[in-house]
Amino acid sequence: MDSELQADIDSFASETAKGMNRPFDRIVDAARRVANLQTVVDEQVKDEGLWFVASTAPEAYLQQELRRLHAAIEEAPDGQ
Repeated sequence: MDSELQADIDSFASETAKGMNRPFDRIVDAARRVANLQTVVDEQVKDEGLWFVASTAPEAYLQQELRRLHAAIEEAPDGQ
């Protein structure tokens, strides 16, 4: 996870823990999950082994779905 993003999440978490209620805890948890997903996407984008040219129908289907998953995560409100 990006260290600046993690610092922002941790700062927000500590501020809300001082007296806010449970809905804010869920927001912080959701932000952490989205940040972790974005980290995985960023790592996978750099992995040339995942982005090969498909030579069979199953490989093409897998590539299509992997790209669709990446697009969905990147379009998430907190995606970069």
